[in-house]
Amino acid sequence: MKERIMSILGFGGLGVTLSFFLIVLLYPSYTAMEKLMPIYLGGMLFGCILGIFKAKLNASGYAFILGFSITAMLYLIWMHFPFTMVYSFAFLAIVVFVMWIVESKSTLDITVVPFAYFGGFILANLIFRNVEMYKIEGSIMSVVLVGVAGAGVSLIMGLFRAFMEISQSFRKKI
Repeated sequence: MKERIMSILGFGGLGVTLSFFLIVLLYPSYTAMEKLMPIYLGGMLFGCILGIFKAKLNASGYAFILGFSITAMLYLIWMHFPFTMVYSFAFLAIVVFVMWIVESKSTLDITVVPFAYFGGFILANLIFRNVEMYKIEGSIMSVVLVGVAGAGVSLIMGLFRAFMEISQSFRKKI
């Protein structure tokens, strides 16, 4: 059951990310968010349905949860506390730690991880879209840094962990 939930979350994050790329490619920047929300929801729903039938992901589900929760926490922190970049780097360290602990199930899982993380980041941004973050200097840069860098870090950690596991198996064969 846990594997199915993680797969649904991972593919749901992939669907949100692909919806984002589709919107960036096809729609002008001044398009109203009310017109774009069905595309995001459709992408997430399509990804979740795909995750139900293709339940083989683990790390991608955790990456989606991380992307969403870390972005939401940053929004909540910046709304109540003064801005400092230390929080952003602390959350990136959490991404490194969690993605090191979590085991990937396959190459597909490793490939979907950065898209799932970025999908969680996008979903949190959609939820907090009416918060006026531009009034807090540096907060938008911090949130974008954690979103983009977190996706890259999660991919690198997944690849590094897979490389370490393969190296250990080859070492045992020798």
